[in-house]
Amino acid sequence: MTTARMEHAMELADKCWEKAYKASPQFVERYLELAEQLLTSKPIITGDEFREYCRDNGLHRPAELHPNVWVSGVRALKLTGWVERVGKVEPIKSHNHMPLVTLWKSTIYGGNS
Repeated sequence: MTTARMEHAMELADKCWEKAYKASPQFVERYLELAEQLLTSKPIITGDEFREYCRDNGLHRPAELHPNVWVSGVRALKLTGWVERVGKVEPIKSHNHMPLVTLWKSTIYGGNS
């Protein structure tokens, strides 16, 4: 994990994710850690993959946070400059009730594309 990148992300998370950060800073910090892992390992990610990746790694939304915290999280990633929007695609995860989700390009991908 890049310390400077995470510090910048936490500063922005405090601004754009204010309620979530105040209610559960541990959730926000862990979400960002997992998002960084995912985004450094894959060049392209669908919007519904973030929540699934978090769940697979033991991070679940605390009851005091609204379900839309997952969407807010991806918006925070966009503000940090970690992702760029590519377009819309059908969701790949079964939990998603939306007909389309955003396809994101990782700007911190560490592999060879």
